[in-house]
Amino acid sequence: MNLAAQRSPAARSGVDDRFVADEFLTLRGRAVRWELAAWSGAITQALARALAQSREDRVAALAPCFEEAAIVAGHLGRHEDARRVAEAAVRFYAAIARQKRSAEALSFAVSALVGLGAAERAAGRLDEALLHLGRVRSLGLGAEIGAGQLRVSRAQWESVLALEPAAARAIALASATETLSALLAARRLEDVVSLALVSRRGATDPPSLEWARKEAALSALCHLGRPDEALALAARYTVEAGEAERLVFELRRAEVLACFGDAVKARALAEVVLGQLERKWRARPGTLEDVRLAARVARLCALLGEATSADFCWAALAEALAIGDVPLQAELLVSIVETDWDQERREDASDLLRAVALGSGYRLPAAERLLSPEDGPRSSRSADERAPGFTSLVASLCALDPSKRTS
Repeated sequence: MNLAAQRSPAARSGVDDRFVADEFLTLRGRAVRWELAAWSGAITQALARALAQSREDRVAALAPCFEEAAIVAGHLGRHEDARRVAEAAVRFYAAIARQKRSAEALSFAVSALVGLGAAERAAGRLDEALLHLGRVRSLGLGAEIGAGQLRVSRAQWESVLALEPAAARAIALASATETLSALLAARRLEDVVSLALVSRRGATDPPSLEWARKEAALSALCHLGRPDEALALAARYTVEAGEAERLVFELRRAEVLACFGDAVKARALAEVVLGQLERKWRARPGTLEDVRLAARVARLCALLGEATSADFCWAALAEALAIGDVPLQAELLVSIVETDWDQERREDASDLLRAVALGSGYRLPAAERLLSPEDGPRSSRSADERAPGFTSLVASLCALDPSKRTS
């Protein structure tokens, strides 16, 4: 049975948990989702530069090539390629770690195992994702990885903690948040509550992980239909949040209120978030996190039946265009096309949406729904049409062998 397809307890009890999105907004440093052809081309160029370096230097230079290629494969819907690239990265760095006794290579191998879990989650293979992520998570709790192509003893992991502490913290954050996301997708909601609020913390858990745990707890409690706990925690987290997280938890609180039927307070809080974002953008350029938050506010307002102001959507779109994140651009353009009262501006937005949908390489169902049939079926285009050369890039990455000279 597909656990992710089951209705949540909230839905069965009449609570509307559509208002609650499970994506974490407090996470920083996520990749900007460029046009896929340009992104694939940039990875191919980075791979060539990495292979031209010395063996020692290329170890670190190849890591983002593996990581980003797996991400692009997921956006292309080529989940088997994403898994192949992640598995190739684990093999590559595990071999170097064995040969060189390198803490750096070992950290890259464990990070690639997190990437393999992420690839499996994106493909909907949630049990496999949780298996890989659980192995990584166990390292932070003092256990070992003793099976498969990657073996990590306690002493080896302690060497990573000592010599590569920043990498260890990044791995702890990524493995924990991916685990929470996989559990939410599988609707293992009690497990999410336990992991977020009760479970023992790992030695390398960074402080930023606590905010993601709090987001996960709110999502799970909403899906479980437990209003008293969710509303109390949402109010508390909003008060506790620092400056960087406060807007996120104000929106999260609005989502919880909407989920449990208090649309008036939810709208009022959403308006607060909208106003604060606009004030921030007047003072300085927006960040990727700002625009993600803006798109999420627009989504909440649409579900509440109250369209976000056209001026706000255009301001958010300007920030998204400056940053270059294609799915966010499309999401905001859809909002404009559906809600802007000015016909000329709607037509401008439609033209831009058509350009994004046809030229970016992404499959954007909401955008395609609004475009005319003569634009052609974007979903029928092959992956290599949407990102030329990507198949060759995957083959090159999967063929890398640390024992062979390539320069």
